[in-house]
Amino acid sequence: MPIAFKQVPFSVERVPMSGPFYKEVPFTIRGDIRRDTKGRPVFDVALQSFSLEVMYDGNPHHCSMSLDQIALEIGESKNTDDDGVVKLTIWRRNHPNDARNSPPWGFRGTVTALVIADLKSS
Repeated sequence: MPIAFKQVPFSVERVPMSGPFYKEVPFTIRGDIRRDTKGRPVFDVALQSFSLEVMYDGNPHHCSMSLDQIALEIGESKNTDDDGVVKLTIWRRNHPNDARNSPPWGFRGTVTALVIADLKSS
């Protein structure tokens, strides 16, 4: 059975450290995606790479950021031209300790997801 890969990049602009970060990006796979017995498309998503940096007052800061988790999942797209959306969630511990309620602390960076799809045999 053939498979297809699709990189889905996320740009994380300056985000406050005070809570989880959420973002959705649509994707389209070239080829005809196989469907399971319930008619759902057969694909999955994995974390390919990420690079995040701490910001203070809009400038990079030397502190490291403690991550609790980066989660990716596939959801349905509202646009019928897309095969789906990749949903990104970043949970993090606030670092340094005073970042929780302090607006100057934030982060930015990139995350790249990899969608892996089963295609129908030709």
